[in-house]
Amino acid sequence: MDIVGVIVTVIAVIATVVATKIVESVGQWFIVNMIEPFGELLIEKVVKPAGQWLDYLFHYSRNIENMKDQVAKLQAVKEGSQHFIDAGNREEIKADVNMWSENVDVIMGMVREVLEDEAKAKKKCSYTICVNFLLRYQLSKKAKKIVEDIDEVLKNGGFDKDFYMDYMNFKSRLSIVNELKVALGDANINVIGVWGMAGVGKTTLVREVARQVMKEKLFEDMAMVAVMQSPDLKRIQGEIAEMLGLKLDVETVPVRAIRLQERLAKDKKVLVILDDIWEKIDLEDIGIPRNKCKVVFTSRNRDLLSSEMSMQKDFGLGVLSEREAWSLFVKMVGDSLKDPNLQSIATQVCEECAGLPIALVTVATALKNKKLFEWKDALQQLRRPSPVHLTGMQATIYSKIKLSYKHLGSPVVKSFFLLCGQMGFTIFYDDLIKYCFGLCLFQDISTLEEVRDRVYTLVRSLKDSCLLLEDPHTSEYVRMHDLVRDVAILIAKAENVLLMRNDDPIKWPDEDARKICTAISVFSRDIHELPDRFECPKLRLLYVHGKDRYFKISDTFFKGMSELKVLDLTKMRLSSLPSSINLLTNLQTLCLDQCLLGDIAMIGELKSLEILSLLSSEFKQLPREIGNLTRLRLLDLSNCTKLEVIPPNVLSCLIRLEELFVGNSFTQWEVEGLNNERASLAELKHLSQLTTLELHIPDAKILPKDLTVKLKLNTSFQLGREIKMLLNGIEDLCLDELKGVESIIYELDTEGFQQLKHLHVQNNVEIKYVINSRGLVIDDVAFPSLEIFSLKNMINLEEICHGKLPLASFRNIRVVKVEHCDKLKFVFTSSIAKGLSQLQELEIRECSIMGAIVIKEEGELKTEI
Repeated sequence: MDIVGVIVTVIAVIATVVATKIVESVGQWFIVNMIEPFGELLIEKVVKPAGQWLDYLFHYSRNIENMKDQVAKLQAVKEGSQHFIDAGNREEIKADVNMWSENVDVIMGMVREVLEDEAKAKKKCSYTICVNFLLRYQLSKKAKKIVEDIDEVLKNGGFDKDFYMDYMNFKSRLSIVNELKVALGDANINVIGVWGMAGVGKTTLVREVARQVMKEKLFEDMAMVAVMQSPDLKRIQGEIAEMLGLKLDVETVPVRAIRLQERLAKDKKVLVILDDIWEKIDLEDIGIPRNKCKVVFTSRNRDLLSSEMSMQKDFGLGVLSEREAWSLFVKMVGDSLKDPNLQSIATQVCEECAGLPIALVTVATALKNKKLFEWKDALQQLRRPSPVHLTGMQATIYSKIKLSYKHLGSPVVKSFFLLCGQMGFTIFYDDLIKYCFGLCLFQDISTLEEVRDRVYTLVRSLKDSCLLLEDPHTSEYVRMHDLVRDVAILIAKAENVLLMRNDDPIKWPDEDARKICTAISVFSRDIHELPDRFECPKLRLLYVHGKDRYFKISDTFFKGMSELKVLDLTKMRLSSLPSSINLLTNLQTLCLDQCLLGDIAMIGELKSLEILSLLSSEFKQLPREIGNLTRLRLLDLSNCTKLEVIPPNVLSCLIRLEELFVGNSFTQWEVEGLNNERASLAELKHLSQLTTLELHIPDAKILPKDLTVKLKLNTSFQLGREIKMLLNGIEDLCLDELKGVESIIYELDTEGFQQLKHLHVQNNVEIKYVINSRGLVIDDVAFPSLEIFSLKNMINLEEICHGKLPLASFRNIRVVKVEHCDKLKFVFTSSIAKGLSQLQELEIRECSIMGAIVIKEEGELKTEI
């Protein structure tokens, strides 16, 4: 091969290689810049959507079923959390839970749309062979999105999912849950009531009980509806019918009631819960047959349930114990309490909630993940709520309690409630009586006994409304929940009532405020003197607690208080009274209780005074000038242990006196006409209006033989041998407000009141039995001479005779009257009834659970009575 051929060959090879490289480079460029982008776009815009479309289409049934399964879970969780999600405006629920509930409602709306469209598609395709692929794709896609939304909602719910069961396992709740379930299973009980103060958890509790009894197949159907303040019968009927699967296609309430009644009568095991009732409702008007199903009411008013709704069994729901409250609070606050700096302040905040579940939940939720300064601010808000600037946290709590106040109805009851709010956490019954009388709160009554009865009635009414509480330690006091008292103070402030508490700064009202102020209560620990002059032309009540200090009151302090009717200066050390006190010409009630007193003779110038209380005060001599108080109705010298002298002829001048208390006090009574240095019991003969007398008589010899008195015996009255001898031979005995005694016979007279002919017992909260012979060997016949026997307002009396009695007990009884004995189930046992041969009159009134007059004793054969 010549050189030219070689060169040509080399050039050809080089050209081929170069051409190949050029083609490869151009190809790569073309692929990279032309084919690949187009392919990615094709995959992104065509292939992937087509795959997803096919996935939704092929997995249509699975996505719909998954959605249904998740919806069932969501419904179960919502049912379990329903204690947060209450009806309408009855509950101010926390914001995040409310939002969670709204999210659930939105999801459930989307679910309904999907299921409705699915049903329409099925119906349409049942007539043709066609399948609407586009609709199946759309529904499948929506179903899968709903499943994702539900997962998110369940994961990030606005409440602690463990809270509900933890709350129900508290001892105070668990016991009532179990007792309520037993009552629901009792064939003899059809109507049950659950009552308690606002925010205590009534709805939560009955909903949980309903869930349990339905799970245990105790009932076949259940309906729960919120009645609320203004009952809408048509709405109530509709909600009950919907829960029972009944379609009410009629409009008039009476016809709807008939349809509903027919439905409820079909099933024997139906539970109907009427939540939050405020007034009497007729079950027949709704269409609920009382004897064909179980009915559970919840209310804030116990009296409404027992008197108006005729419940057969009731359960009172109280606040949580201190330990339960803290456990709930910690649970709601969560991990933020791991900060040691928050422990102390959190404890104080929890204490301010005072065991009320709604307060604990609301406050804890508001403070979750908050800083220390926010906790401190919240504590101050709880301690000193402002009537003008209530925070959302406060408004939730106070609005519920204020609603109970608004439903008290009568202005007198509301005023009484506000008066209770000014008197501290524990309220002494006798103080209420003294204040109400002095303020002329009750216009239609005139005697102290009537005022006392009215006070007891109103206290009971407020207890029934759960605005007052029993004192667990003594029957002489009643309590007000701290948060209820806060609301009372806020309301009273709007009515020009000022209250200065221990933690308040000392700040007396300015001149403008004093002009309109009607009541002032001062509890501050830092105060030791009052202003020099304090003009309050409209002031009617002034209470100052001196904290057992020497107290300075200027002589001009009471100038400008011409309308003052009640003055209470408690726990002060007063060497004398200010001269301006004689300007209080309208003063009705003066209380100088638990004071160290010097010269108090100036009291004698208060000629309008009707109540004078020196309870538990230290002074040696009652001033002779007290005899000038001829309008005095009540004189209380109880527990004045240093009192040595009551001058003669002082008590006898108090001719309008109705109540005299000298228990655990003055004992040096003189025999009439002996030395004439001290008072004698003979002076009591001049007190024709006297109805209540409490005193200590160390020697029966000082009792005038012709003296007739009404004795009030209580724990401060020392029943010495002489007094027991007096009771042993007595013929007429009235025991009113007897204290410290649980039964009459064998505690007051071991021989059975052999001479007694007339016995009247009333207004007692401690007596459980008239006669308690259980565990005793009894030889003496009980009440052999008794002819007239009367019991009234014995709210805790369980039995008249507890235990066996000798034959011939009550053998001469002619008249028996029993009234307002709420725990008394029967009057006599058959063994006693057989001996009542002289009985002529038997009257039973207002005994709410009385089931029989005579009952057969255990083991007794049937006999004629």
